[in-house]
Amino acid sequence: MFNSENPEVLVGFWGKVLGVEAHPHNDSTEHIWLFPTLGENFKLGFQRVAKKSSDSQEIHIDVAVDDLNETEDLVKSLGGSHVKTSRTSSGFEWRILKDPQGNSFCIFKDSGH
Repeated sequence: MFNSENPEVLVGFWGKVLGVEAHPHNDSTEHIWLFPTLGENFKLGFQRVAKKSSDSQEIHIDVAVDDLNETEDLVKSLGGSHVKTSRTSSGFEWRILKDPQGNSFCIFKDSGH
């Protein structure tokens, strides 16, 4: 669940990064959910808050992708940013990125696991 003062921005960003559609906004709970209608099963929630708390517990999401460069380019075109690229001695690479509201997440090449 992401707390956000403007969850619609994050829903648009994450929907495009993950390739899924948003389900209708629930006015009674201030939640918007992203989850695929077919295939893999997950839910990602976005909750409207009056102001993000600076003392919230930090979380981040790791996203398996087919192409690191293509995904990073997409993230940047949607208002996100690159923070850091890391690689282990065995060659495993991941990238730390941020969404348009500064939430950190990682991308890594999907090796079929």
